[in-house]
Amino acid sequence: MSATPAPFLFDAAARADRPNVQTSAPLPTTAEEMKERGWDEVDVVFITGDAYVDHPSFAAGLLGRVIEADGFRVAVLSQPDWNDVVDFRRFGRPRVAFCVSAGNMDSMLNHYTANRKIRNNDAYTPGGKIGKRPDRATLAYCQRARQAFPGVPILTGGVEASLRRLAHYDYWSDKVRHSIALDSKCDLLVYGMGERPLLEVLRRLAAGEEISAIRDVRGTVYRLGRNEDLPEESAEIAHLPSFEEV
Repeated sequence: MSATPAPFLFDAAARADRPNVQTSAPLPTTAEEMKERGWDEVDVVFITGDAYVDHPSFAAGLLGRVIEADGFRVAVLSQPDWNDVVDFRRFGRPRVAFCVSAGNMDSMLNHYTANRKIRNNDAYTPGGKIGKRPDRATLAYCQRARQAFPGVPILTGGVEASLRRLAHYDYWSDKVRHSIALDSKCDLLVYGMGERPLLEVLRRLAAGEEISAIRDVRGTVYRLGRNEDLPEESAEIAHLPSFEEV
């Protein structure tokens, strides 16, 4: 379900002790690099299925810099080992949120050809090495982040999340799958161009607002709880067919 924008207040004094954390150096990718900056914690951990490239053609590079420029301490967890939670605890508990993306491509398209054959290389991994991200990477990364630090808000976005935000036909499994917001159990999904909505969400979280209350940001999707009512009818809300109907 997408939401319409609403005014919000943000108390910049919440981070007045560190008004400018932006540097020309790449964002930290290891605990050692975080400590070299004198940080004992980070605000936001970007998790990405791509190698970290500090360039605006990569979401972690672009969004990380946008968030950093707003005063957030940002670290990048690039191509983590998804088999356990060790990598997901690399920077400690993020103060504000995890931001999860499968990378510049849908992970299934990244792995398989139209004939369902495994590809021989990954253009977004050093040396073209394959196997550095899981199938349906958004699901795996969200699950491990939740296990690593329960209670930390998990925001997801990128091509994989954006295209799969609704019930959809999945070519590789040859069936209709649920919205990735349901399967990943993320707290909020940001689709499309995410710079402005993501920044608004992070500002509100940093100001102390609960993630469950952030339901009014355009370009976002959230899950309703079992006991929550559907939003009231309005000209700005369109009800789509249910998963069963699709």
